[in-house]
Amino acid sequence: MNLKKAEACERTKLERFLNKVQLPHFYKNIGIGLALLSFIALIMLNLVDDEALWLPPALKHAMLIGLLIISLSREKIEDELIETLRSKSYALAFIIGVLYTLFQPLANYIVDFFLGKQEGPTEIGYIQVLLFMLLIQVGFFELLKRSR
Repeated sequence: MNLKKAEACERTKLERFLNKVQLPHFYKNIGIGLALLSFIALIMLNLVDDEALWLPPALKHAMLIGLLIISLSREKIEDELIETLRSKSYALAFIIGVLYTLFQPLANYIVDFFLGKQEGPTEIGYIQVLLFMLLIQVGFFELLKRSR
């Protein structure tokens, strides 16, 4: 088997896998509903003093799942341009997520220093980074889609 045939075979295997991972378009509305409901519930929990300890992490996970569903849902018309825009938005989300992870603790430390708090740099949780990256991906994908 020559190199071109092997490359084409691997590319088609990857494309078939990616097509299986994508969800039908109607899942986008389910993801939006789940993300919005969990976000609203998190805001409401911050207003209430008496809360269960397990509820905020569960709602953050639900919001993460909702954003992932939005990210993996197909568009009504799924063509090569949409695939290119989606891959660009994933790349942007990754780069901005890495920069966020590197500079957010420094920004927190600087703000704490000016406010007079003498705490060391705080770690960023994985949920916070994943939520940020998925929000960036969904936002940039919609922005790129509208500006084409």
